[in-house]
Amino acid sequence: MIRPILAPHLLTGLAVLGLWLVGAPPARADAPLPLTCLLVPARTSDIGSDRVGIVRAVEVTRADYVTENAPLVRIDSEIAAADLRVSRISIAALQERLERSERLLSRNLISRDEIETMRTDLELALANEARAQMELDRATIRAPFSGYVSEIGVSVGELIGPDPLLRLIDVSTLRAELVFLAAAYGQISLGDTMKVRVDLAEAEVEAVVTAIDPFIDSTSNSFTVLVDIANPDLALPAGTTCAVVN
Repeated sequence: MIRPILAPHLLTGLAVLGLWLVGAPPARADAPLPLTCLLVPARTSDIGSDRVGIVRAVEVTRADYVTENAPLVRIDSEIAAADLRVSRISIAALQERLERSERLLSRNLISRDEIETMRTDLELALANEARAQMELDRATIRAPFSGYVSEIGVSVGELIGPDPLLRLIDVSTLRAELVFLAAAYGQISLGDTMKVRVDLAEAEVEAVVTAIDPFIDSTSNSFTVLVDIANPDLALPAGTTCAVVN
């Protein structure tokens, strides 16, 4: 039987190809997909107060957008305002008295100890003024960050206690909670990016892994991964489901 003779350069090419196939890494499998994917606000705050008092005004309504430090709820502040006025009257009187006494000191008509006592009284009055101002400021509950009012749990005239007054959410960044089976543990790292599809908004966006559970939930044999999604134009609604795409 006649065997075909291969050209030397063809033999060399086949040998190189064989070596490459043997040493080539296996094809990368698709990234694991989560069991669930839910978009939530990146920041949520149940706004409360450590004061007990009567609500005098609620400055916002549901779905209002507020900026950081904007007033949300005002509590009765008559006592704090009165304390502040008393402190300022005391300060004015002590300052005038101290000025007169210092002129008398130059003529040795008053002792230095009396001057020091008046200076101490003035410092105490200034401290009382600062405290009264703080109490007055605390009567206005302000937004800790810019966001939307999602719930209001108080009305004018109510006596507030330890319960939250309202809820504020920031949806300029969304967070997706992804639940993976334990078999996917170790295949995801902090800083990884994923493509997330939001059907309700007909959008596909990039998400960045910001947190990974360091444990497996023995009940469900799963773990949770948190990813952040930029949402500056507010096109993606919080509370909707999503899906990771390979």
